Amino acid sequence: MTTTEVPPAKAGLRVPERWRLGPSFVPKGRYTDPEFLQLELERLFPRTWLNACRFDEVERVGDYVELEIGDQSIVVVRTEEGLRAYYNACRHRGTRLVKGEGRIGEFRCPFHSWRWNLDGSLKYMADEDNFDPRPAAELCLPQLRVGTWGGWVFVNMDPDAEALLDYLDPLPTRLEGYKLEQMRVAWYKSVVVQANWKTALDAFNESWHVPGTHPQLLRADKRPTPATIAECDNYGGRTFNELFRYHSRHADIFRYGPDADSTKLRPEYGVDPRAVYDNVVYNLRELRSLYLPTDLGAAAELLTMPEAWSPQGNAIYRELRKKHARAAGVDYPELSEAQLKAGMYDWHVLPNTVFLVDFGSALAYRTRPNGRDPDQCIFDVQGLWLPPAEGIETARPESYDDWRQASLGAILEQDFSNMSEVQVGLHSAGFDGYHLNRAQEMTIWNYQRAIDEFLFSP
Repeated sequence: MTTTEVPPAKAGLRVPERWRLGPSFVPKGRYTDPEFLQLELERLFPRTWLNACRFDEVERVGDYVELEIGDQSIVVVRTEEGLRAYYNACRHRGTRLVKGEGRIGEFRCPFHSWRWNLDGSLKYMADEDNFDPRPAAELCLPQLRVGTWGGWVFVNMDPDAEALLDYLDPLPTRLEGYKLEQMRVAWYKSVVVQANWKTALDAFNESWHVPGTHPQLLRADKRPTPATIAECDNYGGRTFNELFRYHSRHADIFRYGPDADSTKLRPEYGVDPRAVYDNVVYNLRELRSLYLPTDLGAAAELLTMPEAWSPQGNAIYRELRKKHARAAGVDYPELSEAQLKAGMYDWHVLPNTVFLVDFGSALAYRTRPNGRDPDQCIFDVQGLWLPPAEGIETARPESYDDWRQASLGAILEQDFSNMSEVQVGLHSAGFDGYHLNRAQEMTIWNYQRAIDEFLFSP
């Protein structure tokens, strides 16, 4: 198992002992202590680039999306001049101006009817003559920095933060050509989970859990019994990690793992067309992502081709997926093996986003503290597709106070069933913290290291 070199810890950090990381150890207090969450709300989220929404959620002038992080409410809006982000509070008495998402022609306070133009300038101040004079700049809606990449809209509360593309390095280079910027939100669900925002994030920051949590995703002849889970790593959960300054990537070894040739996928392996077909059917039904609807036709055609059983079967299948997608009008990406090897599959973007990329589709997860409770979070899931010729109507979020009400599908429901149980166990007097697998789970350790740079720099 190969793991890239762990980035060194920043010098001069003053991390209290109870929260101090070991070489592969994460203390549980980072997930359970209200004081640690308070530091994150004060020093992490205000200083990092936050995934606020997708471009197609704010495509028309007046479209807006509210982003809530802890006790902060931010609104992203499309104006005639482009995207803007504001603190979502009236300059008079602080009333929240908008909620959720929608379309407006102006910001209007529901309390005393003060109004602002979409560009943030004050439009109407009720009973203006009875107020002490204030500079016009103090009455505008305070702006945050806005940046875009890959179809995502990011915001940053820190005016001195580094540029977005520098912050995201190496993602913009690694994922060039995947056409993420053209994908649209096919479905979107937002749920409350009884777990810390990082506990929920960690469920998707490694794939080592696949044999134990999702045995149905493994090859039918290799599905594990409890006694043989460790033997299944080759087929479901065995990954390699790449660790960067702020972000990380993990992907399966048997296709994308590191070897002497960085321009080619690892040696081709034969495919079982029936297993491929069944997997596409299952994922489209239960996950509605990581495949396009047109992939079902491609998998069905693969069943009719005897040559698909050869070592070239995967290359044949990739071409079939492209053929069927383009026949439906999808602007399907043309990706080299070098691009696949550098870009697939799971990426974590500090602080709180994980996304999985595939041909023409992606699955995006975002976790957020729910107020100031370290044992609760809001979890957002978006399925993204490149649109066919007839287009895709951007899905609006469906919100649920309990993930069990959200009909997330079997795969995600298996993941969510673990999260609250992990959080309960974190509070056990007999548990001190995460002791991580150095080959499979250092993505979790790496982002905790990065968090320390924002929380504990002198």
